[in-house]
Amino acid sequence: MKGLLTFMERWRPRSTHGFEPATADQVAVLAQPHGGLDALPRVYREFLATMGASTGALRLMWGTTSISVLLEDLGDHQQQRPDPRRYLKFAIGEDDYNGRHPDDFFDLSRPTPDRRDAAIIRIRAERLVSGKVAAEQPFPTFSDLLRAVVVAQVGLDVPDQQTPSYDLGPNPETPAKTYEFFTRMGFSLTELGASLAIVPLEHPGRGAIALISGSSPLLPGTGVEFRARDKAQHLLLEELIKDHRQELSGG
Repeated sequence: MKGLLTFMERWRPRSTHGFEPATADQVAVLAQPHGGLDALPRVYREFLATMGASTGALRLMWGTTSISVLLEDLGDHQQQRPDPRRYLKFAIGEDDYNGRHPDDFFDLSRPTPDRRDAAIIRIRAERLVSGKVAAEQPFPTFSDLLRAVVVAQVGLDVPDQQTPSYDLGPNPETPAKTYEFFTRMGFSLTELGASLAIVPLEHPGRGAIALISGSSPLLPGTGVEFRARDKAQHLLLEELIKDHRQELSGG
């Protein structure tokens, strides 16, 4: 979380203002049905201790991750709930003109190898209980969700400026080729870390940021987005990507 805050303030000063941590008592109550604090993925515990009460202007999904709302939901004993030993709800979908958005859960039965994180899924709770509807997996893990959302909202989403987005196709070699392409230009990893699914990169000299997204069930091809603060650098990056697009996609 310390690295995430540093990254956010570097790319958008004051973007972390409004973050409010959950209290230790709130976290303990949330964890109790799932087997206690040790059952919560460590990265989620760090998230709660940083912005569990409020994420300020940062929006992780169409809904809320506020611990007060999660605890209110937990107190509703009329709801159908999936097995708490396996599933931990960390976000509640909101209602809008499209209806009710789905909720987000940790699948505690699928931790990462270092056990700091776990797989996440997106589905309404009652549908998860019924087992009749397949859950979506917007990102492999909670860490990947944070990486993608933070880079998009803080680094790439700029008013009155379009962020180029390229689909480089489903070739399994493309993510590695794309990573090598950017590192040859001087880009490097950030404080956010990376995974096979989400790779944020930064070039301080160019004042540029890039996001490589690996193939997923929702987006079957490798995706690339980037932005440079300086317009000339931005246009140069666009030209380089266009010139090498076929090579990167394996065509």
